[in-house]
Amino acid sequence: RIEDRWIGFELSQRLWRRFNDTNLSAGRAQTPVLGWVIKRADESRSTVKVGVIEGLDLRIEGFDRPKATIVIKKLEEREEERTPLPPYTTDSMLRDANSILRLSAKEAMQIAQALFENGLITYHRTDSTRVSDVGRRVAKEFLGEDFQGREWRAEGAHECIRPTRPLPKEVLQRLIHEGVIQAEELTWKHFALYDLVFRRFMASQCKPYRVKVERYLVEIDGYSLEEERVVEAEGRALELYKWATRVRPALPEGMREVDVKVLTLPKALPYTQSEIVQTMKERGIGRPSTYATIVDKLFLRRYVLERRGRVLPTPRGRMVYSFLWRNYGKYVSEERTRMLEQKMDAIERGELGLQEALKELYNEIRTVH
Repeated sequence: RIEDRWIGFELSQRLWRRFNDTNLSAGRAQTPVLGWVIKRADESRSTVKVGVIEGLDLRIEGFDRPKATIVIKKLEEREEERTPLPPYTTDSMLRDANSILRLSAKEAMQIAQALFENGLITYHRTDSTRVSDVGRRVAKEFLGEDFQGREWRAEGAHECIRPTRPLPKEVLQRLIHEGVIQAEELTWKHFALYDLVFRRFMASQCKPYRVKVERYLVEIDGYSLEEERVVEAEGRALELYKWATRVRPALPEGMREVDVKVLTLPKALPYTQSEIVQTMKERGIGRPSTYATIVDKLFLRRYVLERRGRVLPTPRGRMVYSFLWRNYGKYVSEERTRMLEQKMDAIERGELGLQEALKELYNEIRTVH
């Protein structure tokens, strides 16, 4: 908070004076994230030809002929057991809320807050996948013989995001309607997010699920690639959380003539909100309590807009980022932000003194010119 005041407020005031607009702001996390959005949007302007063979669910990058001869040879067939995905943390919940339910990061956090306040889910600002003894008892009561409890050990003060009762969405809705459970002002979106949390958590406590995997060599007019796909999958974990594994049709062996749809596609698509949150988690920028706030602030300041589910920079966002990076790059760099968050972790662990860290930051801000 102190660092935000020293660096963020100082740089924001520089923006106000430069552009004569007090609605602008800078921040140690929001500015690097804005940079990612701009870079990805620029990359999306480069295109590549992609050949799509619709009946076989195949895509060949760089292929641009409307007809082709394709030869398919099966190299391997195997069955394997797979461990279900761990329960939700803040970032993974926000990703699914965006990609599956089409909720913005801000709206998803508001809905999760309401579910938490109504006692329906555990605390929703967490980096931990840990499951408590209480959580495993809740899972065992629902899953019965499909239960294989996992602690999903991970650092963090909190546990994972999970339901507080062994109640699927339909049962919960009925009990609320009958007045057995008291809950206020819940919409279909609340129940949809609850359903995702419930399914992901219960799947994480299931026995492993089985998949059949086939690997192929595909040769098409001089192009050669290996293709591996799951062709069959079964298990309670997948019944609960179907998004864990994509099942695709097996490829027919042999030679055949095929029609190819040639598309001109961007080499990289602009970010979705869920991809921004995922990248923040991977690169160590932001915290579970701030992921949604950082993304929302970019929209609030009109630095970015959303078009067809993709986040794009506005001219205003480009102008602000260019000014900050050109004049104060070391204060808004991704590396500096990550180092600061590592210092915060070190203070929390007792490895770095608070006053020592603040003194370093204060001396640094005095050098801003």
